[in-house]
Amino acid sequence: MSVFKTLFIAVVASALLGACSSSERRANRSQVDANKSQVELNERKMKIVDEYEKCIDKSGSDEDRAKCEAKLKGAQGL
Repeated sequence: MSVFKTLFIAVVASALLGACSSSERRANRSQVDANKSQVELNERKMKIVDEYEKCIDKSGSDEDRAKCEAKLKGAQGL
């Protein structure tokens, strides 16, 4: 019986260790995906700021500047 107990304990322990490492991998993968999303969002915001600056440089009237400001305010919701 001692052999069966040892084997049973070994199987249970390896199953528990496998489950823990699997959840760690999933958590790590989730964090990597979140970081990628944040980088993409930051790049999009920088693009919007560049477009805003170009828009302001090209604007010749207050109406044109107001359109640029409206685009910027819409992007601030990101």
